Amino acid sequence: MRILIAGGGIGGLTAALALRQTGFDAHVYEQASVLHEVGAGVAISPNAVKVLHRLGLAEALRAAGVVSLSMDPRDGYSGALLARIPLADAAVRRWGAPFYHLHRADLHNALRAAVGDQHLTLGARCVAVEEDGTEVTIRFADGRSATGDVLIGADGIHSVVREYVAGRDQPIWSGQLSWRGLAPAAVGHAVGLEVRHHSFWGPGKQFVCFYVSAGRLVNWVGNMPSDDDWREESWSARGDREEALTHYADWHPQVRALIAGTEQVFKWALFDRPPLETWTRGRVTLLGDAAHPMLPYMAQGASQSIEDAIVLAHYLATNRDDPERAVGAYATRRQERTAAMQVASREMGRTVQLRDPAEVAARNAHMQDEGDAYAARYDWLWGYDVERAVADG
Repeated sequence: MRILIAGGGIGGLTAALALRQTGFDAHVYEQASVLHEVGAGVAISPNAVKVLHRLGLAEALRAAGVVSLSMDPRDGYSGALLARIPLADAAVRRWGAPFYHLHRADLHNALRAAVGDQHLTLGARCVAVEEDGTEVTIRFADGRSATGDVLIGADGIHSVVREYVAGRDQPIWSGQLSWRGLAPAAVGHAVGLEVRHHSFWGPGKQFVCFYVSAGRLVNWVGNMPSDDDWREESWSARGDREEALTHYADWHPQVRALIAGTEQVFKWALFDRPPLETWTRGRVTLLGDAAHPMLPYMAQGASQSIEDAIVLAHYLATNRDDPERAVGAYATRRQERTAAMQVASREMGRTVQLRDPAEVAARNAHMQDEGDAYAARYDWLWGYDVERAVADG
């Protein structure tokens, strides 16, 4: 069976690797002429790390990733600790795998190397999808085309395949934007930033940072409401460092130092989309952001696409003679969990961006009172073993 994958991001490459290891002829078609990931960090939680380990990437993750000591929500102004979730060895004991912080390019490169460039075509921007009985054809902007038995749309938030499957939809402006950047590790060291996942919470804003690239860089993201008309949903839109600094002018010195020490700052507008009722059409299905784009507050975008990939490979392997049944079963299996993640991400965004001083104080006090129980909030998410769940039916 020949499987076409539109999109060579983390989800598309993970799907290609899982499918090829299951014996399928899977080929990735990527619109970029030069394959590279954006300069940003990514948190890969134990639920996804389990999958990557089983796909043979344990050594690559150890080499490029950072195992933070803990996840620390902190007060945005004073830096005071609000809660602590132990990670490192504690994550392995509690959730069955490490929690890694990585540069997206490092993970992307590891997946690409495992798949092999002979199974990847660049400069292939999908512009149309056609089905004819037992075949699916994708047509590219340069006039080329490719035909196979199944098509997986892993082509992101602006997915052409999604439009074919579910029709055109209108993203919902969340009223929020994010700033991001990568600072040299020396900047973090100079201000005493420990090797932890730091999440500074303040009225109306959040600032998250952690070490990546084997500890050579600090990735940071600042999330906040937006009151202007700037609404560009792009990871590569340039931002102004001085403007970013003004938004965090009175925040903790570590926050300001990371922004000031970053050479190039980016920003992007955050749009929300409701869960799709339909992920499949005939032999065509969706994966990752094309199926379930979510706000960033649960840090699960990449991890959920990795879960998608292994589930899709499982159902195609167990229904080799009936691809339509396979993609339908995959969608049914994944829709409930990813929809819950979309809702949880939306709710977490509201929690971290509370503005009323009394509500902020009550939130912070509640987190401090929870103590060790705070980690239990994430058991359903990070402790999930997607392959076992599928095997158990």
